[in-house]
Amino acid sequence: MSAQVVEWEVGCESLGPAVVAIGVFDGVHLGHQTLVRDAVALAWEKGVKSAVLTFDRDPERVLCLDAPPPQLLTLEDKLARLDELAPDIVLVVPFCTRLAEMVPDRFLSDVMTAAFEPVAVMVGEDFRFGRYASGNVESLRHFGGQHGFGVVAHRLVEADGGPVTATRIRGLVAAGDVAAAARLIGRPHRVSGTVVHGRGEGVGLGVPTANVIPHAEAALPAAGVYGGRVITSAGEFKAGISVGRAPTFPKAIDVLEAHLIGFEGDLYGQEITIEFTERLRDQRVFGSAEELSAAMHEDLRYISEA
Repeated sequence: MSAQVVEWEVGCESLGPAVVAIGVFDGVHLGHQTLVRDAVALAWEKGVKSAVLTFDRDPERVLCLDAPPPQLLTLEDKLARLDELAPDIVLVVPFCTRLAEMVPDRFLSDVMTAAFEPVAVMVGEDFRFGRYASGNVESLRHFGGQHGFGVVAHRLVEADGGPVTATRIRGLVAAGDVAAAARLIGRPHRVSGTVVHGRGEGVGLGVPTANVIPHAEAALPAAGVYGGRVITSAGEFKAGISVGRAPTFPKAIDVLEAHLIGFEGDLYGQEITIEFTERLRDQRVFGSAEELSAAMHEDLRYISEA
């Protein structure tokens, strides 16, 4: 990773003059990419460092404990995606109830201007911050006027007939439209998890699968069969992916399974990443194991030729 990743803490030393892009950046979608790239370009013009200020989790996961939104990326993946956009610094702020209680000006003074000497700050036009989300672009501009930095509010990027937002992408993923989600993200939606022992029916059907326990906050697509790929320590493989309990096996408890085309080996205990390229079909009950096996092999033939 080429960017300097710093975890914010009370009393941290200033990282110096910078153009700072602020946001949650879950998904690092097309809108996020535009915002960060513009911050990097402006920093280069002004001869200062480019910086991203983000959080270790979506604030909604702290503020909405009853129904927190699923996350499009793990923190590790988010940092990797941000790094591809070439900022000099990524400041990760641990989000907690104490931070949530900060009034807007205190967040800016105690966190942002304590960590940087902002030359300019870039945010989305819908940016909200501080206690009860009471801070907005105008209050940020007012603070900037008092402390000597400008504010650039980006209009939301539009694609496929609407604004690109993490909420919209989560809705597409939840509906199983992973192809549309990928267009807004700029890459396939991904879920990471640990491979565990499963039921074993896949071996008997001639299609052994990796049974995956996804991260608890992961945004899983709707139940169905998908084409995609799996990223492992041994390489990347095209894959057929099943989400949801297999209805042909009433005692099934598996929720996420993947057959890696061309892979031979043992993945138990390993963390892998699954990328969803397209939805192939719904989960459905087959009349026999032979019918299910034939359907699975047809799915894999299609995926391998795609």
